[in-house]
Amino acid sequence: MIKIKKKRKYVSRNRSLANSNKITNIIYICLIIIMIIIAGIFITLGLNERKNKDSLYTYETQKNNDYEILLKPNDFYSTESLPSGLCYPSKSIKNVNIDFGYIFKTNNKVNVKYNYIATANLIGRANTTDNQTKEVWNREFNLTNSNENIVNDTQEFSINQTVNIDYEKCNNLARSFEENYGIIIESILKVRLNINLNIDIPNLNVETKTVEDYIELEIPINRGVTEIKENDEKTTISDIIPPDNKISEKEIIYYVIAILFIIIAIVLIIVIIRKNKVPQNMYEKNINRILKYYGEIIATVEDEPNLKNLQIMNVQNFYDLIDVAEQNKTNIIHYEVLEKQESDLYVVVDKYAYKYVVTEDEIW
Repeated sequence: MIKIKKKRKYVSRNRSLANSNKITNIIYICLIIIMIIIAGIFITLGLNERKNKDSLYTYETQKNNDYEILLKPNDFYSTESLPSGLCYPSKSIKNVNIDFGYIFKTNNKVNVKYNYIATANLIGRANTTDNQTKEVWNREFNLTNSNENIVNDTQEFSINQTVNIDYEKCNNLARSFEENYGIIIESILKVRLNINLNIDIPNLNVETKTVEDYIELEIPINRGVTEIKENDEKTTISDIIPPDNKISEKEIIYYVIAILFIIIAIVLIIVIIRKNKVPQNMYEKNINRILKYYGEIIATVEDEPNLKNLQIMNVQNFYDLIDVAEQNKTNIIHYEVLEKQESDLYVVVDKYAYKYVVTEDEIW
């Protein structure tokens, strides 16, 4: 009779391999983190290089729209005018004097050709049948002629323009529209200083940058109280076209190095995934197949059988154990040794215990 040697060495080998894999995984994860950090550093260097390049030419604009309300003759106010920032009875307003101020600054000297014009738009809105307010009238006025100027080799210049709004005239015009068409409108006067800039960077072969800007006040034309609203940002900072917008050699080097480290990190991630992809455990595969096809004649027990007074007979393969069980019309006893990842299968006949050990070795 041939004894089959139990192959428990595979279990200890797998445990040792698992521990080794854990250490390897930790090393790989640390390397991945380092690669990502380094890639991030080089990407940041590239972005900073681009930012420094783009910021060679920046400009700032400062806007002001101070105004004064001139009153009709009345017995209520002790002055003939009111300062900006208040609420005013609409019927008390005769004129609105507006002082537009515009300051242009840049961090490097440029040439600027600019023009500006003050306009006013009287807009009438009315309620429609679907309870929406829509524009039904728009009348545009030029308050000044177009002004054009050129400044060379400068870092700062300013525009100042004063306009006078005949509020009473606008109010009468809006009321006349209502009477003529038999509708009630909500009227707004938008007074704007329109500014057009053509910025040229000296001694550099680049396109001229065109900027359209404005300063705007919104003046309600109504029968109640007038509160003037500002519709522009007081200060803005923007970039001017850099002298060379192409990516530099230094930027390319930074980005290439960053990409290489990212690729290395991705490769390491793939390696970890492949290394830790759990293949089907051969032992579990073997015992599950046995239980699936021969479960009717197998009795699984939780306690290890006491075979002290029996003679152990190790069979050569699982099929021999099946033959013994069928010939003696008895069941196979199954006891699983979890910590060893193996199962002991017994067939007890008289004073003999026929035994087969299921391990990770193939059984068929």
